[in-house]
Amino acid sequence: MGKIKNFIQRIVGRGKEKELTVRSIVTDMYGGNVGWFAYNYASNIYSIPEVRTAIETFADIFSTVPRYFERVDKHSNIEYFENAASRVINLKPNPLQNATQFWKNLITNLMLYSNVFVEPSFNGKTGELEQLYVLPQTSFDFTLNGNTATVKFSGFDKSYDLDDLIYINRYPSLNGGKRNDLGLYEMVIQALAAQAINVADPKKPRAILQSSAGQSGNLKERDKTGVLKDLKGNFDETVNGIVYFDPQWKVTAINWTENDVNRELMKSVINIVYNYFGMTEEIINNKATEIEYQLFVKNKIEPIAKQIEQEFTSKIFSKREIEFGNRLELDTFNLSVSTLAAKTQFFSVVGRGGIMNIDEMRENIGMPPLPNGLGKMYRVTADTVNIEIVDKYQKAKNGNAAENIITDDTQSATSEGGNNGQAEDTESV
Repeated sequence: MGKIKNFIQRIVGRGKEKELTVRSIVTDMYGGNVGWFAYNYASNIYSIPEVRTAIETFADIFSTVPRYFERVDKHSNIEYFENAASRVINLKPNPLQNATQFWKNLITNLMLYSNVFVEPSFNGKTGELEQLYVLPQTSFDFTLNGNTATVKFSGFDKSYDLDDLIYINRYPSLNGGKRNDLGLYEMVIQALAAQAINVADPKKPRAILQSSAGQSGNLKERDKTGVLKDLKGNFDETVNGIVYFDPQWKVTAINWTENDVNRELMKSVINIVYNYFGMTEEIINNKATEIEYQLFVKNKIEPIAKQIEQEFTSKIFSKREIEFGNRLELDTFNLSVSTLAAKTQFFSVVGRGGIMNIDEMRENIGMPPLPNGLGKMYRVTADTVNIEIVDKYQKAKNGNAAENIITDDTQSATSEGGNNGQAEDTESV
C-alpha cells in the first residue's frame, strides 16, 4: 500500500498526503486520494449509472428503427426487396447476436467511445453479405495513401483497408474524431466523492453528549476527555448490542441525512450527462410530449441513421448495385409519430390528401393489407380540385349536366371523389 501511495504522490505532486479516514475502495485502490479516485471513476464512464441509463435508453430506441433494402429508380419509385443481406441486417448478423443485440452493441459502442468499426463478412462464392461483427474498442490510427485509406488498431496489432470496414463516429474528422470527454462531469464527481468520504468519516459528529437536567456542566478539560473515554469504553464493551453509561448524561443525535450529498449539484450533473448523450430526463422517464419526442428523433436519431445508411450502402452493395439505386434505408418516421392518438390524427390527414393508401397506413400499425388489393388505391377528398378545371367541376357538381361541360379531365377528377362528382367528403378514406 505504501508503494501505491508514493506512486500517487509522485503523479499528483502533492507531497505528504493528508491523513483521511475514507471508504475502503478509496483507501485500498487509490491511496486515500480523492482526486485520483474521481479521475478513474469518471474515466470508466460506463460504470456510472446515469451514463449507462442514457446510453442504454438511446440504444434501445435506435434498435427499433425499421431497416429496409430498397431499389430507387430515376423517377423516385421505390421497390422493397429481401435477400440474404437484408436477413443479416434484420434477423441474424452473426452466430452470437440477433439483430436487436447487434444494433444495441453498435450504438452503445458509438455513444461510449464516439467511434465504432463493423467488419462485414461476405460469401466467397456468391459475394453476398453473411455476417457482421462490431470490432472491440481499442486505439487506432488512420493512414491515407493516395486514394486508399487504412486503419491500424494498436490493441490487436492489425491493419484494415477502410473500404473493408463500416465506420461510424459521432465527431467526424479525418483523424477519426475525438474521444468522449466528460471533464466537467469528472470535476463534479470529485466534489461528490469528497462529500461521500466526509459522510463516511467516523470522526464526523454524530451526537451531542450533555448533562441531564439539574446536573452541573462545568467540567474541566481533562474531565471532558475522561468522560468521553469512559463512554467509548462502554460502547466497546457492548453486550448483545446493549451499552451502559451514567444517567447524568443524555445523548442528542445529529441527523446529517439531508446534507450528505448536494442534491441540486447531483441533479445538475445528471442533466449534463443526459444532454451529452442526446437524451433528456423526460424521454428516459417516459414523460416526453409528442413534440419533444419528435425533436429528439429529428435532431439525435436521424443524423446517426443517415450516416449508417450511407456507410452500409457504400460497403455492402457493389458500385454497380448502387448505380441501379440499391440502398439501405432506416425509417425513422415511425419513431416520430409514436403514439396511437398521433398516428390516428396523422392518418386522417394523409389519407384524405392521397399521400398514403389504406395498406400503407395499416402497415404502420402492424396490420396486414386488405384482401384483393382493396387497400392499394389512393383516394382524395372532393373538396380539392385541379385549379384549371375548377369552374367546370363546380358546375358539374351543381347538376348542370345539360350544358355538357364535363370534359375528360373533369370526369377523371370527379370520379376520384366518388360517382360523377356527387360523393361527399365522408366517402373518402
